[in-house]
Amino acid sequence: MINNYVVYVLLAITITAIPGPAVILTIRNSLKYGYKASIANILGNFIAMVLLATLSAVGLGALIISSSSLFVILKVFGCLYLIYLGIKSWKTPCIQKRNHQKEQQINNQKFTVLFKEGLGVGISNPKAIAFFTALFPQFVDPARTFIPQFLTLILTIEVISFIILTSYAISASLASPFLSKKRAMAIFNKLTGISFIGFGIALLCEDS
Repeated sequence: MINNYVVYVLLAITITAIPGPAVILTIRNSLKYGYKASIANILGNFIAMVLLATLSAVGLGALIISSSSLFVILKVFGCLYLIYLGIKSWKTPCIQKRNHQKEQQINNQKFTVLFKEGLGVGISNPKAIAFFTALFPQFVDPARTFIPQFLTLILTIEVISFIILTSYAISASLASPFLSKKRAMAIFNKLTGISFIGFGIALLCEDS
């Protein structure tokens, strides 16, 4: 059982460390508002993953996957939301300098918005439901009580995801002086926008 858990931890680290929409969103917000503000979208992503994992655990994940029309609707929604974030990032005005006072003000004003963005990015990918539905049974012992095992698995991957996304946020914040010039930030905004749009199109084009 311990060996299986080690495999699960390594798999969770690999999956969460690979740059995806949540990572791109975290880096963008950290550069724009500071790493403390990006915690808001990380928490939003955290809640989204808990909801999707719970759906999968109670069997709704399998139901959604088995319904091709519902799954397609969710994919279209996810695609449109990621493209929306891409366009928003593309049009984001450049911020050349930040100071602590302004950053704190932005954190207070933008927390809800950033939280909803993180929640939206997490919920918008129905592939996460398929992932949890396929992954969890591989590490659950049917001879043992399910709920403690489920809580262990979801808390493990969520803690790992939180640590990795926070690391991305801090790293991006440390790199912000190198991106403080208007041209550099403009290029970053365009690349971020293209990344979100690319993730959205890729989501739509993936086989169900």
